[in-house]
Amino acid sequence: MNTEQTEPSILFENDDYLVLNKPAGWLSIPARNPKSEDLVLTAWIRAERNGSDLIEPFVVHRLDRFTSGVILFAKNPVAHQKANTWFQNREVKKIYHFLASPTPSKPAVQIKTPVEGKPAQTLFEVVAKSGAFFHGKATPLTGRFHQIREHASDAGFPILGDRAFRGLLEMTEDGTRHSFPRVMLHAYELTLPFGTIQAPLPSDFQKVKALLHFVIK
Repeated sequence: MNTEQTEPSILFENDDYLVLNKPAGWLSIPARNPKSEDLVLTAWIRAERNGSDLIEPFVVHRLDRFTSGVILFAKNPVAHQKANTWFQNREVKKIYHFLASPTPSKPAVQIKTPVEGKPAQTLFEVVAKSGAFFHGKATPLTGRFHQIREHASDAGFPILGDRAFRGLLEMTEDGTRHSFPRVMLHAYELTLPFGTIQAPLPSDFQKVKALLHFVIK
């Protein structure tokens, strides 16, 4: 099973901000040692706006390369500074969905272990179960690098496909081996001072849920 390389899409736009649905496999900004085959959101934005309405995207926050979902860009320096203040003052709420194993014994777990030596806090909730696997919801109350992935591993249920944090990489069923296409983490919802924006669960996420025999609603 391979990660599906789809195009980003615009979820919301006004004069100051652009909110995209990021596909898994895309970088938020260019890598330190870029490769010609890299797929980069900032380059996509510039290519899409190669005309009279050309904008220079300002990065407000980032998603890991193989995390999909909602991501915010500012379209001018003033809006960029304002958005940075929202994040610093914790005026932004983020909700992620993920697939992991094993299922925790409690329906909700709060992890407060430091990340990169700094205080960090994540609330995990079970959305649905299927055997040893579960579909979870994560609400990060701080914004540390790799926070959800690290905290899920700390809690004893690493995210499927997450090699860096001991996540299960494959499963065998009826003699057939299935590998998980990427880190099964999706930035589902972003609540900003001007509204809440959602990105529906992508097809590769839904396919893994079907593979694991979740009831798809």
